[in-house]
Amino acid sequence: SAASIAATVAIGSFSMLPGMAQAETSASLTLSNMYLWRGQNLTPDGPAISGSLDYSHESGMYAGVWGTNETGGTETDLYVGFAGEASGFSYDVSYWYYLYPEDVDGTTGAKVDLMDNALSEIVLGAGYSDFGVTLYMSGETQGGSDYMYYTLDYTVGKYNILFGAWTFDDAGNNEYSHVTLTYSYNDNLSFAVSVAQEDIVDAVETDPLFLVSYSVPLN
Repeated sequence: SAASIAATVAIGSFSMLPGMAQAETSASLTLSNMYLWRGQNLTPDGPAISGSLDYSHESGMYAGVWGTNETGGTETDLYVGFAGEASGFSYDVSYWYYLYPEDVDGTTGAKVDLMDNALSEIVLGAGYSDFGVTLYMSGETQGGSDYMYYTLDYTVGKYNILFGAWTFDDAGNNEYSHVTLTYSYNDNLSFAVSVAQEDIVDAVETDPLFLVSYSVPLN
């Protein structure tokens, strides 16, 4: 399937960047049989519907918002970053802020303050040709656990294979890892199978997960 309000401020400030004629906005809507997040199904009781709105500038700066349903409520992600490529090498540096407005505890059913129910990550990505590596570092400032999640992936034709794993600063051990194979039939339809391996946590779903996802642009 993951502070500060700086991401929101940064997203708003992008509207004042010079050279708006070279800027692009895009939006999309995606329907899938599950919310597959880092090798786990976050909607075991039904499908997932997600949508995104993105802004990109020719300088490499970008920002956006993405939202979906998940077990217990909804998730809204705000992100801002800078990406580029040259001579087969690519890079991507971004900050992500995840909002969960609902109280997922279920004990009292009471709503919690929006800023008290959020997570954030600093994301560093690099690639060469068809290989990629991405590191997700906890940006949590509200007493949450420090962690790192990383992925290694390779793309050949319409196929992508990805290995992902969690590590913690204190122990340096994997909480769990997963392998996900994705086949992109076309620009809209894709299929994936993902299998997780638990190393420390017992609550990880280790049976194979099969994803079918259909996405359409809205502009």
